[in-house]
Amino acid sequence: MVFSLLALMATLRHVYAVGTAGNDHFVAAVVTGCMGWYTLMWVHAPVGAWPFFAVAVLTQWGLFFCAERDRACPAWARWGLALPSQVTYGFALWGGLATVVRAPVALVFGLGLFHPGWWLMPPFLLAVSGTFHAVVRHNRLKHHAVPGLPGRVVHLSDLHASPTNHEIQLRAIVDRVNGLDPDLVLVTGDLLTPFSERVHDYLLRQLARIRAPVYACPGNHDLPVIERFVAELRGVGVRMLIDEAVLGRLGGRAVEVAGVQFHWRGGKARLEEAVDKLLEPPEVAFRILLVHNPESARHLRSGRFDLVLSGHTHGGQVGLNMFGLRPTLYGLFGGRDQGWWRAGGVPHHVHCGNWLIGLPPRMGVASEIVVLDPPGHQDGHQDAASRGAPRGLQSE
Repeated sequence: MVFSLLALMATLRHVYAVGTAGNDHFVAAVVTGCMGWYTLMWVHAPVGAWPFFAVAVLTQWGLFFCAERDRACPAWARWGLALPSQVTYGFALWGGLATVVRAPVALVFGLGLFHPGWWLMPPFLLAVSGTFHAVVRHNRLKHHAVPGLPGRVVHLSDLHASPTNHEIQLRAIVDRVNGLDPDLVLVTGDLLTPFSERVHDYLLRQLARIRAPVYACPGNHDLPVIERFVAELRGVGVRMLIDEAVLGRLGGRAVEVAGVQFHWRGGKARLEEAVDKLLEPPEVAFRILLVHNPESARHLRSGRFDLVLSGHTHGGQVGLNMFGLRPTLYGLFGGRDQGWWRAGGVPHHVHCGNWLIGLPPRMGVASEIVVLDPPGHQDGHQDAASRGAPRGLQSE
Protein backbone atom coordinates (compact mmCIF):
# COMPACT_ATOMS: atom_id res chain seq x y z
CA MET A 1 0.00 0.00 0.00
CA VAL A 2 2.86 2.39 0.80
CA PHE A 3 4.33 1.70 -2.65
CA SER A 4 0.96 2.56 -4.29
CA LEU A 5 0.63 5.81 -2.34
CA LEU A 6 4.17 6.89 -3.22
CA ALA A 7 3.55 6.04 -6.89
CA LEU A 8 0.31 8.04 -6.84
CA MET A 9 2.04 11.09 -5.37
CA ALA A 10 4.83 10.85 -7.93
CA THR A 11 2.33 10.49 -10.79
CA LEU A 12 0.24 13.47 -9.68
CA ARG A 13 3.40 15.56 -9.50
CA HIS A 14 3.96 14.79 -13.21
CA VAL A 15 0.30 15.52 -14.04
CA TYR A 16 0.29 18.93 -12.36
CA ALA A 17 3.78 19.88 -13.54
CA VAL A 18 2.28 21.21 -16.77
CA GLY A 19 -0.74 23.04 -15.36
CA THR A 20 -3.77 23.03 -13.10
CA ALA A 21 -6.61 23.49 -15.59
CA GLY A 22 -9.83 21.49 -15.75
CA ASN A 23 -8.25 18.91 -18.07
CA ASP A 24 -5.48 18.33 -15.54
CA HIS A 25 -7.96 17.81 -12.70
CA PHE A 26 -9.85 15.28 -14.81
CA VAL A 27 -6.65 13.36 -15.56
CA ALA A 28 -5.67 13.45 -11.87
CA ALA A 29 -9.06 12.02 -10.91
CA VAL A 30 -8.70 9.15 -13.39
CA VAL A 31 -5.18 8.39 -12.17
CA THR A 32 -6.29 8.44 -8.52
CA GLY A 33 -9.24 6.16 -9.21
CA CYS A 34 -7.19 3.62 -11.17
CA MET A 35 -4.35 3.48 -8.66
CA GLY A 36 -6.83 3.38 -5.80
CA TRP A 37 -8.52 0.34 -7.34
CA TYR A 38 -5.17 -1.46 -7.64
CA THR A 39 -4.41 -0.61 -4.01
CA LEU A 40 -7.67 -2.23 -2.86
CA MET A 41 -6.93 -5.30 -4.98
CA TRP A 42 -3.40 -5.40 -3.63
CA VAL A 43 -4.50 -5.34 0.01
CA HIS A 44 -6.80 -8.32 -0.48
CA ALA A 45 -4.61 -10.29 -2.90
CA PRO A 46 -2.42 -13.28 -2.03
CA VAL A 47 1.31 -12.66 -1.94
CA GLY A 48 1.75 -14.35 -5.32
CA ALA A 49 -0.29 -11.59 -7.01
CA TRP A 50 1.74 -8.74 -5.56
CA PRO A 51 4.32 -8.59 -8.40
CA PHE A 52 1.55 -8.08 -10.98
CA PHE A 53 -0.01 -5.20 -9.04
CA ALA A 54 3.43 -3.66 -8.48
CA VAL A 55 4.14 -3.71 -12.24
CA ALA A 56 0.67 -2.27 -12.95
CA VAL A 57 1.21 0.69 -10.62
CA LEU A 58 4.74 1.21 -11.97
CA THR A 59 3.55 1.45 -15.58
CA GLN A 60 0.75 3.82 -14.61
CA TRP A 61 3.36 6.14 -13.15
CA GLY A 62 5.56 5.47 -16.19
CA LEU A 63 3.10 6.99 -18.64
CA PHE A 64 3.44 10.41 -17.01
CA PHE A 65 7.15 9.99 -16.42
CA CYS A 66 7.40 9.73 -20.22
CA ALA A 67 4.86 12.48 -20.91
CA GLU A 68 6.45 15.22 -18.80
CA ARG A 69 9.41 15.73 -21.08
CA ASP A 70 10.41 18.29 -23.68
CA ARG A 71 11.80 15.62 -25.99
CA ALA A 72 10.76 12.26 -27.37
CA CYS A 73 10.12 9.48 -24.91
CA PRO A 74 13.03 6.99 -25.26
CA ALA A 75 12.14 3.71 -26.93
CA TRP A 76 12.73 1.63 -23.79
CA ALA A 77 10.33 3.80 -21.80
CA ARG A 78 7.72 3.97 -24.56
CA TRP A 79 7.57 0.20 -25.02
CA GLY A 80 8.37 -0.74 -21.43
CA LEU A 81 6.26 1.82 -19.53
CA ALA A 82 4.00 4.05 -21.65
CA LEU A 83 2.46 1.42 -23.93
CA PRO A 84 1.94 -1.23 -21.17
CA SER A 85 0.26 1.47 -19.10
CA GLN A 86 -2.61 1.41 -21.60
CA VAL A 87 -3.32 -2.19 -20.57
CA THR A 88 -3.04 -1.47 -16.85
CA TYR A 89 -5.18 1.67 -17.01
CA GLY A 90 -7.69 -0.21 -19.13
CA PHE A 91 -7.74 -3.11 -16.67
CA ALA A 92 -8.40 -0.71 -13.80
CA LEU A 93 -11.27 0.94 -15.70
CA TRP A 94 -12.88 -2.34 -16.78
CA GLY A 95 -12.11 -3.89 -13.37
CA GLY A 96 -13.68 -0.93 -11.58
CA LEU A 97 -16.83 -1.40 -13.64
CA ALA A 98 -16.83 -5.11 -12.83
CA THR A 99 -16.44 -4.28 -9.13
CA VAL A 100 -19.50 -2.02 -9.25
CA VAL A 101 -21.54 -4.73 -11.02
CA ARG A 102 -20.35 -7.41 -8.58
CA ALA A 103 -20.88 -5.34 -5.44
CA PRO A 104 -24.58 -6.21 -4.80
CA VAL A 105 -23.92 -9.92 -5.21
CA ALA A 106 -20.84 -9.77 -3.00
CA LEU A 107 -22.71 -7.93 -0.25
CA VAL A 108 -25.71 -10.29 -0.33
CA PHE A 109 -23.68 -13.51 -0.30
CA GLY A 110 -20.84 -12.28 1.89
CA LEU A 111 -18.17 -12.53 -0.81
CA GLY A 112 -14.89 -10.64 -0.66
CA LEU A 113 -15.68 -7.57 -2.78
CA PHE A 114 -12.07 -6.72 -3.63
CA HIS A 115 -10.59 -10.21 -3.47
CA PRO A 116 -9.06 -11.04 -6.87
CA GLY A 117 -10.52 -14.05 -8.64
CA TRP A 118 -11.95 -15.40 -11.86
CA TRP A 119 -14.36 -12.46 -12.12
CA LEU A 120 -11.42 -10.23 -13.06
CA MET A 121 -10.51 -12.32 -16.10
CA PRO A 122 -13.05 -10.67 -18.50
CA PRO A 123 -11.84 -7.11 -17.59
CA PHE A 124 -8.22 -8.19 -18.08
CA LEU A 125 -8.94 -9.77 -21.48
CA LEU A 126 -10.88 -6.68 -22.56
CA ALA A 127 -7.94 -4.44 -21.59
CA VAL A 128 -5.40 -6.59 -23.43
CA SER A 129 -7.50 -7.06 -26.58
CA GLY A 130 -8.56 -3.39 -26.61
CA THR A 131 -4.96 -2.19 -26.46
CA PHE A 132 -3.85 -4.76 -29.04
CA HIS A 133 -6.57 -3.58 -31.43
CA ALA A 134 -5.59 0.08 -30.96
CA VAL A 135 -1.92 -0.69 -31.69
CA VAL A 136 -2.42 -3.04 -34.65
CA ARG A 137 -5.05 -0.83 -36.35
CA HIS A 138 -3.31 2.46 -35.49
CA ASN A 139 -4.08 5.15 -38.10
CA ARG A 140 -5.88 2.76 -40.42
CA LEU A 141 -7.05 4.24 -43.73
CA LYS A 142 -10.79 4.77 -44.12
CA HIS A 143 -12.21 5.88 -47.48
CA HIS A 144 -15.59 7.58 -47.86
CA ALA A 145 -17.42 8.96 -50.89
CA VAL A 146 -18.96 12.41 -50.39
CA PRO A 147 -21.47 13.60 -53.01
CA GLY A 148 -20.60 16.99 -54.47
CA LEU A 149 -17.05 17.10 -53.10
CA PRO A 150 -14.86 18.42 -55.94
CA GLY A 151 -11.54 16.89 -54.87
CA ARG A 152 -9.74 14.58 -52.44
CA VAL A 153 -9.74 15.74 -48.81
CA VAL A 154 -7.86 14.04 -45.98
CA HIS A 155 -9.42 14.53 -42.54
CA LEU A 156 -7.13 14.37 -39.47
CA SER A 157 -7.98 15.16 -35.86
CA ASP A 158 -6.67 15.02 -32.31
CA LEU A 159 -2.99 14.55 -33.14
CA HIS A 160 -2.23 15.22 -29.46
CA ALA A 161 1.48 15.76 -30.02
CA SER A 162 3.43 14.81 -26.91
CA PRO A 163 6.62 13.01 -25.88
CA THR A 164 4.70 9.72 -26.25
CA ASN A 165 3.22 10.75 -29.63
CA HIS A 166 6.36 12.34 -30.98
CA GLU A 167 8.09 13.03 -34.25
CA ILE A 168 8.49 9.46 -35.45
CA GLN A 169 4.74 8.90 -35.10
CA LEU A 170 3.86 12.26 -36.68
CA ARG A 171 6.27 11.62 -39.55
CA ALA A 172 4.53 8.33 -40.31
CA ILE A 173 1.17 10.12 -40.48
CA VAL A 174 2.51 12.83 -42.79
CA ASP A 175 4.21 10.27 -45.07
CA ARG A 176 0.94 8.40 -45.40
CA VAL A 177 -1.02 11.59 -46.06
CA ASN A 178 1.42 12.69 -48.76
CA GLY A 179 1.18 9.25 -50.33
CA LEU A 180 -2.58 9.75 -50.70
CA ASP A 181 -1.96 12.81 -52.90
CA PRO A 182 -4.80 14.90 -51.40
CA ASP A 183 -6.00 18.25 -52.69
CA LEU A 184 -6.65 19.49 -49.17
CA VAL A 185 -5.90 18.40 -45.58
CA LEU A 186 -8.30 19.44 -42.81
CA VAL A 187 -7.51 19.03 -39.09
CA THR A 188 -10.36 19.31 -36.56
CA GLY A 189 -8.47 20.46 -33.48
CA ASP A 190 -6.42 19.23 -30.53
CA LEU A 191 -3.06 19.24 -32.26
CA LEU A 192 -1.50 19.75 -28.80
CA THR A 193 -1.78 18.33 -25.28
CA PRO A 194 -0.79 19.88 -21.93
CA PHE A 195 2.52 18.01 -22.41
CA SER A 196 3.34 19.81 -25.67
CA GLU A 197 2.23 23.36 -24.93
CA ARG A 198 5.76 24.58 -24.20
CA VAL A 199 7.70 22.60 -26.81
CA HIS A 200 6.15 21.31 -30.04
CA ASP A 201 8.69 22.17 -32.71
CA TYR A 202 8.56 18.54 -33.89
CA LEU A 203 4.85 18.95 -34.66
CA LEU A 204 5.51 22.11 -36.68
CA ARG A 205 8.32 20.41 -38.62
CA GLN A 206 6.06 17.57 -39.67
CA LEU A 207 3.07 19.74 -40.55
CA ALA A 208 5.38 21.76 -42.79
CA ARG A 209 6.08 18.58 -44.77
CA ILE A 210 2.48 18.12 -45.88
CA ARG A 211 2.38 18.90 -49.59
CA ALA A 212 -1.30 19.91 -49.75
CA PRO A 213 -2.81 23.07 -48.22
CA VAL A 214 -3.68 22.51 -44.55
CA TYR A 215 -6.49 24.18 -42.59
CA ALA A 216 -7.49 23.53 -38.98
CA CYS A 217 -9.89 24.63 -36.26
CA PRO A 218 -8.96 24.92 -32.57
CA GLY A 219 -9.57 22.15 -30.04
CA ASN A 220 -9.80 22.45 -26.27
CA HIS A 221 -6.15 21.44 -25.81
CA ASP A 222 -4.98 24.14 -28.21
CA LEU A 223 -6.63 26.99 -26.31
CA PRO A 224 -4.05 27.64 -23.54
CA VAL A 225 -1.46 28.79 -26.11
CA ILE A 226 -3.76 29.61 -29.00
CA GLU A 227 -2.37 33.04 -29.96
CA ARG A 228 1.22 31.85 -30.13
CA PHE A 229 0.18 28.58 -31.74
CA VAL A 230 -1.77 30.29 -34.53
CA ALA A 231 1.31 32.34 -35.43
CA GLU A 232 3.55 29.27 -35.33
CA LEU A 233 1.20 27.34 -37.60
CA ARG A 234 1.06 30.23 -40.04
CA GLY A 235 4.85 30.10 -40.18
CA VAL A 236 4.75 26.54 -41.54
CA GLY A 237 1.88 27.15 -43.95
CA VAL A 238 -1.02 25.91 -41.81
CA ARG A 239 -4.05 28.20 -41.44
CA MET A 240 -5.99 27.97 -38.15
CA LEU A 241 -9.55 29.10 -38.79
CA ILE A 242 -11.16 30.74 -35.73
CA ASP A 243 -14.70 31.89 -36.55
CA GLU A 244 -13.58 32.65 -40.09
CA ALA A 245 -13.66 31.16 -43.56
CA VAL A 246 -11.47 31.00 -46.65
CA LEU A 247 -12.73 30.89 -50.21
CA GLY A 248 -10.86 29.34 -53.10
CA ARG A 249 -11.02 26.82 -55.91
CA LEU A 250 -10.68 23.07 -55.55
CA GLY A 251 -10.57 20.94 -58.66
CA GLY A 252 -11.55 23.98 -60.66
CA ARG A 253 -14.66 24.67 -58.56
CA ALA A 254 -15.35 27.30 -55.90
CA VAL A 255 -15.08 25.94 -52.34
CA GLU A 256 -15.49 27.52 -48.89
CA VAL A 257 -13.73 26.14 -45.79
CA ALA A 258 -14.79 27.59 -42.42
CA GLY A 259 -13.67 26.87 -38.86
CA VAL A 260 -15.09 27.86 -35.47
CA GLN A 261 -13.65 28.36 -32.00
CA PHE A 262 -14.01 25.73 -29.27
CA HIS A 263 -16.17 26.69 -26.28
CA TRP A 264 -16.79 24.61 -23.15
CA ARG A 265 -20.15 26.25 -22.51
CA GLY A 266 -22.95 27.68 -24.62
CA GLY A 267 -22.21 25.56 -27.67
CA LYS A 268 -25.50 26.29 -29.45
CA ALA A 269 -25.43 30.06 -29.02
CA ARG A 270 -21.70 30.32 -29.75
CA LEU A 271 -21.97 28.27 -32.94
CA GLU A 272 -24.97 30.25 -34.20
CA GLU A 273 -23.16 33.51 -33.46
CA ALA A 274 -19.99 32.38 -35.26
CA VAL A 275 -21.83 31.08 -38.32
CA ASP A 276 -23.99 34.21 -38.54
CA LYS A 277 -20.84 36.32 -38.76
CA LEU A 278 -19.60 34.34 -41.75
CA LEU A 279 -20.78 35.99 -44.93
CA GLU A 280 -22.36 33.34 -47.11
CA PRO A 281 -20.47 33.52 -50.40
CA PRO A 282 -22.45 33.31 -53.64
CA GLU A 283 -21.84 30.73 -56.33
CA VAL A 284 -19.90 28.27 -54.19
CA ALA A 285 -19.92 24.64 -55.29
CA PHE A 286 -19.13 23.12 -51.88
CA ARG A 287 -18.97 24.42 -48.30
CA ILE A 288 -17.13 22.70 -45.42
CA LEU A 289 -17.30 23.53 -41.70
CA LEU A 290 -14.65 22.46 -39.15
CA VAL A 291 -15.91 22.27 -35.56
CA HIS A 292 -13.92 20.37 -32.94
CA ASN A 293 -16.77 19.30 -30.66
CA PRO A 294 -19.35 17.21 -32.56
CA GLU A 295 -22.03 18.02 -29.98
CA SER A 296 -21.90 21.67 -31.04
CA ALA A 297 -22.66 20.62 -34.60
CA ARG A 298 -26.06 19.33 -33.48
CA HIS A 299 -27.17 22.97 -33.41
CA LEU A 300 -26.14 23.86 -36.95
CA ARG A 301 -28.94 25.43 -38.94
CA SER A 302 -29.99 23.64 -42.09
CA GLY A 303 -28.50 24.42 -45.47
CA ARG A 304 -25.50 26.61 -44.60
CA PHE A 305 -22.82 23.96 -45.27
CA ASP A 306 -22.51 20.82 -47.37
CA LEU A 307 -20.17 18.89 -45.05
CA VAL A 308 -19.28 19.18 -41.36
CA LEU A 309 -16.11 17.65 -39.86
CA SER A 310 -15.40 17.11 -36.14
CA GLY A 311 -13.15 15.21 -33.71
CA HIS A 312 -12.80 15.47 -29.92
CA THR A 313 -14.48 12.20 -28.87
CA HIS A 314 -11.60 9.85 -29.82
CA GLY A 315 -14.13 7.53 -31.40
CA GLY A 316 -15.96 7.10 -28.10
CA GLN A 317 -12.69 6.27 -26.26
CA VAL A 318 -13.88 2.84 -25.04
CA GLY A 319 -15.78 0.63 -27.45
CA LEU A 320 -16.35 -2.71 -29.12
CA ASN A 321 -14.92 -1.84 -32.55
CA MET A 322 -12.34 -4.60 -31.99
CA PHE A 323 -15.21 -7.10 -32.31
CA GLY A 324 -16.61 -5.39 -35.38
CA LEU A 325 -19.36 -3.71 -33.34
CA ARG A 326 -20.26 -0.01 -33.27
CA PRO A 327 -21.24 0.63 -29.58
CA THR A 328 -18.91 2.80 -27.47
CA LEU A 329 -19.05 4.11 -23.92
CA TYR A 330 -19.59 7.68 -25.10
CA GLY A 331 -22.19 6.62 -27.61
CA LEU A 332 -24.23 4.81 -24.94
CA PHE A 333 -24.86 8.22 -23.35
CA GLY A 334 -26.16 9.64 -26.62
CA GLY A 335 -22.91 11.27 -27.77
CA ARG A 336 -21.71 11.56 -31.34
CA ASP A 337 -18.79 9.19 -30.98
CA GLN A 338 -17.54 8.25 -34.47
CA GLY A 339 -18.50 7.94 -38.11
CA TRP A 340 -21.35 9.65 -39.94
CA TRP A 341 -24.21 11.70 -38.50
CA ARG A 342 -26.38 14.57 -39.72
CA ALA A 343 -25.80 18.23 -38.86
CA GLY A 344 -28.15 20.82 -40.22
CA GLY A 345 -29.43 18.21 -42.67
CA VAL A 346 -25.96 17.54 -44.16
CA PRO A 347 -23.33 14.80 -43.63
CA HIS A 348 -21.34 15.18 -40.41
CA HIS A 349 -18.19 13.09 -39.95
CA VAL A 350 -16.75 12.53 -36.46
CA HIS A 351 -13.11 11.46 -36.53
CA CYS A 352 -11.62 8.85 -34.16
CA GLY A 353 -8.40 10.84 -33.73
CA ASN A 354 -4.77 10.15 -34.68
CA TRP A 355 -3.04 9.67 -31.32
CA LEU A 356 -2.21 6.29 -29.77
CA ILE A 357 -0.80 6.52 -26.22
CA GLY A 358 -2.49 8.64 -23.57
CA LEU A 359 -5.11 8.77 -20.83
CA PRO A 360 -7.85 7.68 -20.84
CA PRO A 361 -6.44 4.85 -22.97
CA ARG A 362 -7.90 3.73 -26.26
CA MET A 363 -9.90 0.60 -25.51
CA GLY A 364 -11.17 -1.22 -28.59
CA VAL A 365 -11.26 1.96 -30.72
CA ALA A 366 -8.41 2.55 -33.18
CA SER A 367 -7.15 5.79 -34.67
CA GLU A 368 -7.74 6.56 -38.35
CA ILE A 369 -6.73 8.58 -41.39
CA VAL A 370 -9.91 9.51 -43.25
CA VAL A 371 -9.93 10.01 -47.02
CA LEU A 372 -12.94 11.82 -48.51
CA ASP A 373 -13.44 11.55 -52.27
CA PRO A 374 -16.07 12.41 -54.87
CA PRO A 375 -18.22 9.33 -55.60
CA GLY A 376 -16.50 6.99 -58.04
CA HIS A 377 -13.07 8.61 -57.68
CA GLN A 378 -11.58 6.75 -54.72
CA ASP A 379 -8.80 5.31 -56.90
CA GLY A 380 -8.15 8.12 -59.38
CA HIS A 381 -9.62 11.14 -57.70
CA GLN A 382 -9.23 13.69 -60.50
CA ASP A 383 -11.95 13.45 -63.14
CA ALA A 384 -11.73 14.74 -66.69
CA ALA A 385 -13.18 18.14 -65.76
CA SER A 386 -10.57 18.80 -63.09
CA ARG A 387 -7.51 17.37 -64.84
CA GLY A 388 -5.06 20.15 -65.45
CA ALA A 389 -6.75 22.42 -62.90
CA PRO A 390 -4.51 23.82 -60.13
CA ARG A 391 -4.13 21.43 -57.20
CA GLY A 392 -5.16 22.40 -53.67
CA LEU A 393 -7.32 25.26 -52.41
CA GLN A 394 -6.32 28.10 -54.68
CA SER A 395 -7.12 31.65 -53.53
CA GLU A 396 -9.86 33.49 -55.35
